Amino acid sequence: MENNYAYPLMPEWSKDEIIKMVEFYAAVEQANTTGIDRENFLKKVAEYHKIEPSIAAQKQLDREFKTVSGLSIYQTIKAANETTKKWLKVRK
Repeated sequence: MENNYAYPLMPEWSKDEIIKMVEFYAAVEQANTTGIDRENFLKKVAEYHKIEPSIAAQKQLDREFKTVSGLSIYQTIKAANETTKKWLKVRK
């Protein structure tokens, strides 16, 4: 996967929120490539929902992220919620 792209960011986010969102996007990528500890990923999902509680904005971010990375935030979170395994590796 080519990682030469910019993550979608919202102008109203603080510096700390941007850092947390970049970590979240990286966790989505990791869940779809090498795999990630599910509990760690779910903590990042909780931070994501706290930073961006708007469903409409979440859908917009998912579309933008999928356009640049080819990965779906929604599908990755869905996979994490549907399994009880300790290690999350999204199968395509």
